[in-house]
Amino acid sequence: MHSAYKKWILNSYDKINSDYVELDKLDQLVGDGDHGSTIYKGITVAKQLYLNKLTSPLDETMAIISKQMRIEMGGASGILMSIFFDESGKIDKSNLNSSIIDIFEKSIDKIMKIGKVKAGDKSILDIYIPVLNFLKKNSDFQFKKNEINEILSLSLAKTKEMEAQVGRAKFLENRGLGFIDPGAKSTEIILREYFESLL
Repeated sequence: MHSAYKKWILNSYDKINSDYVELDKLDQLVGDGDHGSTIYKGITVAKQLYLNKLTSPLDETMAIISKQMRIEMGGASGILMSIFFDESGKIDKSNLNSSIIDIFEKSIDKIMKIGKVKAGDKSILDIYIPVLNFLKKNSDFQFKKNEINEILSLSLAKTKEMEAQVGRAKFLENRGLGFIDPGAKSTEIILREYFESLL
């Protein structure tokens, strides 16, 4: 499992490294304009720590990574983005499907409580929930990577149609309507690479 997670972290880093400027530009339309740079800091420290912690058990490795991501990124985005990394370390290779579902359920629960968000608020939650719903309806999802990728793309596109109820975008006159959520975009990247590496 360590090899799959190493691939996930390194591929996520590569993708964020190439996209973080565009993420910043997207965030300039609805937020502070630094989401890309912030997530890049987080995934950079994740990459560095993962490469240094390969001998530790996976749950310990991911807990350390999650903590350092929160410190490096700071703010609400650091807290919320790091939740999945922490939960992902609790994966059970012997019971992969139910384990992944459990990881998503617990991540969503924590994001909702800590971020005080719900479905449709135009946030990272609007990526996690559709994926979880698909996983729960498809017991053979380990063979449906393409379908999961389609869910990720569709869920991201739908955030364009949402009015922000959280974050700085909620203070805009149009509440970010017509633009995809930057946090949703970076989450889509990370989850796409997660399934690409794991399944």
